[in-house]
Amino acid sequence: MAERRKLSRQKDSVLDRISNLPESLLCHILSFLPTKNAVATSILSSRWKLLWTLVPKLDLDTDTIDSYKGNWKLHWTVVPGLDKAIFFEHIVFRVLELQQQTQCLQKFRLKFEVGDSTSYGQYLETWLRVAAARKVKELNLEICFDRATMVWKPLKLRDSVYTCRTLVVLKLRGETEINTPSLSFQFPCLKILHLISVFHSREHSLSRLLSSCPVLEELSYERKYEEIEYRKISVPTVKRLSITLREDRYFCNHKLEINAPALEYFNFKGDLLDIKINEKLDNLVEANVDIWTFCSKRWEDDRHEERCRDRVFQLLAALSNVKLLSFYFREIQLLHIGFVYPASYQNLVRLDFKVSVACNWLVLLDLLQNAPNLEFLVVSKSDDFLEHSLCWKEPPDYLSSHLKSLCYRGFEGLRSEVGFLKYIVKYARVLKTVTIQFSGGELKEIVL
Repeated sequence: MAERRKLSRQKDSVLDRISNLPESLLCHILSFLPTKNAVATSILSSRWKLLWTLVPKLDLDTDTIDSYKGNWKLHWTVVPGLDKAIFFEHIVFRVLELQQQTQCLQKFRLKFEVGDSTSYGQYLETWLRVAAARKVKELNLEICFDRATMVWKPLKLRDSVYTCRTLVVLKLRGETEINTPSLSFQFPCLKILHLISVFHSREHSLSRLLSSCPVLEELSYERKYEEIEYRKISVPTVKRLSITLREDRYFCNHKLEINAPALEYFNFKGDLLDIKINEKLDNLVEANVDIWTFCSKRWEDDRHEERCRDRVFQLLAALSNVKLLSFYFREIQLLHIGFVYPASYQNLVRLDFKVSVACNWLVLLDLLQNAPNLEFLVVSKSDDFLEHSLCWKEPPDYLSSHLKSLCYRGFEGLRSEVGFLKYIVKYARVLKTVTIQFSGGELKEIVL
């Protein structure tokens, strides 16, 4: 019997090796979990009961927190039948109270819904002041539409968020209204800023916010329908810029001005506005352009189509120093574009191009003829293509003498596709690999 107890203790010791790890390492492991999961470890042993309170991270989400009431009972009394919103407020306050011994807060993430039935606005000010006092480094607020009440009511960010001078990462998503304070403010350490589907109460609120970030390196900006017609993104230090625009095409004529001379990575997705890039992008490495539609489609005439094409040309010309380019254009059909470039794509080594009704073979060939150093070409076919819009006519025998690899996705054996592949094989003198992926994933033998 004594031998069995000895073996049992040895077995438990082997199975519970993790509890013997240093406290700092255990806290580091728990920091990768949402707070609700970290709290769940409290039941493991007396050592684990308050260990989660030492983790310098808070991750609280109303979508999942209600199902974990049993875990919260370990630390305070939960009133049966408590409203979900009130319960969440109670949880946030209690967690902040229990974690007071943690001096520095590495990450603070909150996700909740807003509407007439919630009072998060008045509490958020207090929560952010606590986070600022604990020198928070990453703040992530995701504020959703209240699906229960069906009341749309954006939450106004008050001055407390602008007192978080230690922030390195700031991510705001959802029903949030940014209203920069009249007094001066600054985020001296902020390097990453995400503004996703947020609203701006004043015309210059975005410019003021960006000017307060002297070391910003990454900006992600997604805009919903707004009445403000002019936006300016001026950040001399930014290296990564991602823009997604969703506009009311019938009632807008918005303009976007970009000043980012240090830009290395650029992503654009959505409805194309009148975009002006002021600086020459000498450091540009990669650009991904996915144009959905255009604003002001109410002018469906030749003049409007010409203006839309000019916007595309203007954007592509600004990216002429890029090394890796992905291009997809969905709406108005483009014809020849080579003549609009003041200079060719001398640095371009990889091109990802999607053929569609709007982007036909002529556009692709113009890009190829303006990319003398291209080495890798990936061509895929969109779902909206029509055979008659992809008519093929072999151009002059000019193609990059450096092209080494071609990948074609969605091959169906159409005459235009075969003509294009023949052209590549004929004139790409150093071509090493050709990869053809058939539509539907089927493997077939083709003869060029």
